[in-house]
Amino acid sequence: MSTNSMTPKQAGAALIAAMPAGLSVQQLEEYGIEASTEQAQAITQEVLSLNLFWIFAAIEAHIPLKYQTALSELILDTIEAGWGTTVPIGTAAWTAYLNEWQERRRLYTRLVEEGVSPLAVSAEAAELMEEKHLVTEGERRNLLTLLIDFVPVETYGRLLQDIG
Repeated sequence: MSTNSMTPKQAGAALIAAMPAGLSVQQLEEYGIEASTEQAQAITQEVLSLNLFWIFAAIEAHIPLKYQTALSELILDTIEAGWGTTVPIGTAAWTAYLNEWQERRRLYTRLVEEGVSPLAVSAEAAELMEEKHLVTEGERRNLLTLLIDFVPVETYGRLLQDIG
C-alpha cells in the first residue's frame, strides 16, 4: 500500500511503528553515555517528548484539519496504553509526563517559530537533559548523535505526505 492510500488510522500506526520505544542502559553505552537504569528511563522520556513534538508537527503540516484531533488522540492513547510496558519509563505517572511534555512542546514550538533547525531543537533537548544531570557535559555530543538516530524527524514527514 502506498503512503498516498493510507487512512489516518494507518498513518498513526505507521508513526508509532517509526518511533523508537525506549532506550536501555546498553544502548546508551553504545553511544558513549554512561547511565543508570533510572537515568535511561528519564532520557527515554525526554526522547519520547522530542519524538512526539515532531510527530505532532508533522500531523499539523500534512494531515487535513478534520483528521488531526483523531490522529493525535490515537497516538497519545497508544503511548498511554504502553506506558510502563512497551515504553520503559520507570515510575513516572502518565499524567505527570503529559504535563511535562506539554511544557517541552511549547518550548520546542517557540524555537521552531524562531526559525531554528531540527538539530538546534535536539541541542536544546540535550541541554535540558544535561541540566537535569541525565548526561554529562562531555556526553552531550554523543547525546546529539543519539537524538539524530532516535528522533527520525524526516521519516515522520514522509509518512504523512499526501494523507487524507
